[in-house]
Amino acid sequence: MAIPWEVRVSLRQGTVFYARNRALTSSEPHYLVVVNRDPLAQNVLLVVVTTSQIEKAKKRVGIKGLSPDSVVSISKEEYSNFSKDSCVDCNTVISMSLDEFCEKMKAKEVRSHDDLPPEILTKLVEAIRLSPLVAEEDKEKI
Repeated sequence: MAIPWEVRVSLRQGTVFYARNRALTSSEPHYLVVVNRDPLAQNVLLVVVTTSQIEKAKKRVGIKGLSPDSVVSISKEEYSNFSKDSCVDCNTVISMSLDEFCEKMKAKEVRSHDDLPPEILTKLVEAIRLSPLVAEEDKEKI
């Protein structure tokens, strides 16, 4: 599939979009952050999911015996596209093919947002690299 120009010029590490994802148990759309270094060349998007249910996310991580540092908080002041304070559980990285993303774009099922600020992206990448649950092959792409 040919990659649309809108995707070629806007898709990179730190890109944020709002969409449904079949890997999630919720059918509601979520903010997804692209975390791999070069999604176009790698032909895959590795994304993390944001949630405004911060306490639930921290509790889930604690129950699994994982480090609380693997949950990265993002305030609505740090990222103005969020209407609520949110967080990312960096123990879960979802893979999405570039073709699937392009199809979602074509069907207008994706809403693009401003890129995540570099300092928050750095925190996400560091937390992902420290996670024992993220596959090494994914970490190599980040």
